Amino acid sequence: MSKHETQIRARKRNFIIALSLLLITNILMALTLSLLAKKDLREQIDQRMLDISNTAAYMLNGDELKYLQKEDEGTEPYTRALETLRAFQDNINLDYIYGIRAEADGSFTFTIDPAVEDPGEFGSPIVSTEALRSAANGIAAVDKKAYSDAWGRFYSAYSPVFDSDGKVSGIVGVDFNAEWYNGKLNNHKLISVIILIASLIVGIAVSFVIMSQYRKHLKATLKEIEQLDYTTQRISDSMTQSAIKKLDFLPNSERDLLKTLANGEENKQSYNDEYEEITSNIHSVCNKLNKYIKYMDSNMYRDALTNAMNKAAYRNTIRQLDEDIKNEQPVFSVGFFDLNGLENINARYGFEPGDELMFHSARLLKNVFGNDNVYRVAGDEFIAIMRDKTALDMEEYFDEFDKEVNSFNESKKIAHSLSIAKGFNVYKKDMHENYRQVLITARENMQNDKAEYYRNKKA
Repeated sequence: MSKHETQIRARKRNFIIALSLLLITNILMALTLSLLAKKDLREQIDQRMLDISNTAAYMLNGDELKYLQKEDEGTEPYTRALETLRAFQDNINLDYIYGIRAEADGSFTFTIDPAVEDPGEFGSPIVSTEALRSAANGIAAVDKKAYSDAWGRFYSAYSPVFDSDGKVSGIVGVDFNAEWYNGKLNNHKLISVIILIASLIVGIAVSFVIMSQYRKHLKATLKEIEQLDYTTQRISDSMTQSAIKKLDFLPNSERDLLKTLANGEENKQSYNDEYEEITSNIHSVCNKLNKYIKYMDSNMYRDALTNAMNKAAYRNTIRQLDEDIKNEQPVFSVGFFDLNGLENINARYGFEPGDELMFHSARLLKNVFGNDNVYRVAGDEFIAIMRDKTALDMEEYFDEFDKEVNSFNESKKIAHSLSIAKGFNVYKKDMHENYRQVLITARENMQNDKAEYYRNKKA
């Protein structure tokens, strides 16, 4: 299978997975919203039923209602209660409204029923439900389940009627046909299903459009990242070549190994899809940029040829030393170094052997005095600034440096021998007002050493 076919198959697989997730999410969201809406609708219907039963119960006279009997039909209290319930029966969308009495044995019976056809007979038993028992205890409630009796199947709301003493003297019951109640909920369910189907269709269509647009942007992004990767690769190559240039001063055995490490190995990969390719390219670009940043940070204060600290670093250091001299009593020493015979070598053999000598001079100086203490300040001149070092310390460092130079020359690693004039001076509070005064004496000591070198050479 070719790489292109693999990418096409991977794109189709990813699209199907994304579409499936979209469909599942839509279904779950629709079901969740449907359940929440159904719960809310049921609460609204129940509240409407309670509002009707509570209003009717409030309008009845509890003191009169508790004494009414079947024989009181036609009396003024009976008629008032009947007309109140009939007003609700005739003007509000409900099936039945009627009065109920809780008997001493825990059963319930009809009192006043305003129904024109087949009303409940006063004193006849009525089906007991949890909501009805709640109303008998003074708390209005609605049936959670439909119940059946001789008049049909209903959901009912029940509200207590209180007398002047705050006691339950009767109950108002309101019936709503179970088919009407369930029909309201089923209509909502049907609407939810229609909305779900519509949302799925729209979702699928939008998914195709989005994926099509996304692929276009993805391809454009991939081209931009490839260009960025190419640019960062050029930066990386430039840094590598700059580093390798310094490695050219080393012996062949060390040079070849370090060149291999500097160049690295090419790692060509094949990708299953654009996503994997973009991720890999971004990772590659980030690595190269991090390498570039580290390179810039490390070379901001480094000399390009010798990798010793450069003039900018040197200026920062002496500025700090002068501040320390003003504010405290620092302990530091300054070593001054200058290559012997470099002008003659450059004149006779060219600048490359001279560069080679300066490179190794800096390397030996850093080995002895420390990588961050050696500064190339001009041409073949180097300065070592050593904090907390005394004259005795500097003499030991100079002896060690002489041994390093002799060992290097004996190794015959390069064609020309290395010779360095050197001198040092130590800061003394009573003699030096600033860093420059310390440096001048160190330089004079180096020049004396250089003059002696040439006298011995001439002799």
